[in-house]
Amino acid sequence: MNTGPWEWTLSATLTVVSLAVSLFITIVGWVATAVKDSRNAKAAREKYEADVRRADEMNATFKSQLEAARESAEALHAQVEQLEEANRIADDANPFTSVPWSDAEWTKHGSQFTIRNKSSRNVVVVKLSASDEKLDRQMRFDQQPPFICEPNSRISYLALGTMQTGTPDTAIEWHWDGSDEIRTTVRQNIK
Repeated sequence: MNTGPWEWTLSATLTVVSLAVSLFITIVGWVATAVKDSRNAKAAREKYEADVRRADEMNATFKSQLEAARESAEALHAQVEQLEEANRIADDANPFTSVPWSDAEWTKHGSQFTIRNKSSRNVVVVKLSASDEKLDRQMRFDQQPPFICEPNSRISYLALGTMQTGTPDTAIEWHWDGSDEIRTTVRQNIK
């Protein structure tokens, strides 16, 4: 086989060119991948920094909300202490030994009267009647015992009188809410 001098150089040149093209394609691929990775890294870094800023803002918001809640709790605690002190003062002003009932007030409507719980405590009314059992039929109460009479609440009733007996007095059997000591208070019904 007789080959010319150019045939050997041609195959060697083609081999070198194909190696150069392969190397060029590989380098271009590496550069393209590096650029893409660089862009992705930059985007990821920017997203991370934005997430960190957002987390810092949320953290600051949560801290301010926590501080506001703490201040609110302290204010409520102070209010509870003030209310407890006010209750203590009211209890001192309204000892269990006092009588909660006002005098009977005529309502200016026939024989209708009211008696008010003038204390700051609830009172449990056990029985309502005329002070003289014989005159019970002449009394008509708006509520049937037992019931709780709150502060400033009223007991309304009719106290019908006759010429012979007059208007019967009202007897209230009661105890303080939270106490079992039953007491009786009598109020005159005068027009």
